Amino acid sequence: MERGLWEEALVEEMIYLIAHLAHAEQHLMELEGETKLEDLVAYIDELRNRRKTVGNLIFSILDISGEGGGEFRSKIESLWCVLKHLSMALVHCDESAEKVIRRMDCALAQGKEETAKELPKKLKELYELRQSLRNSIRELLFDVSKKISKAPAVRCREDLCLMEGGEDAL
Repeated sequence: MERGLWEEALVEEMIYLIAHLAHAEQHLMELEGETKLEDLVAYIDELRNRRKTVGNLIFSILDISGEGGGEFRSKIESLWCVLKHLSMALVHCDESAEKVIRRMDCALAQGKEETAKELPKKLKELYELRQSLRNSIRELLFDVSKKISKAPAVRCREDLCLMEGGEDAL
């Protein structure tokens, strides 16, 4: 598939969709842990399944495929896991930037100009990290995913990694 602006924009929106579904899932798990309301477990599972559906859509749109469902995580399942965590990191980066901006506003309102002058540097660092995360996600989806499908499979479980078809532990 030829990579175009449309695909990049769609994939970026879907990455945010995954992140927000995972974040909502995380908040429901926190709430379930605090309240012990077992009714929330069904909602948690529903959000997890919706997140996986979005992941499958991204992979389908970008023509990324691979084996899965075995005892060990496949290459594509590992890629999915990385994308899920990077997408959540991207959203947490956004939320952190929002909190730094709020802190900067409070510092200015309280007349703490020295603090207020330092915070834009922190904000810039967060924005640079955010851009780095976006670039990593883009590269993983559009470039690395194609190489992964051609590479030999590695089966990993905890501290055991074996090349498929071989007996040597990595």
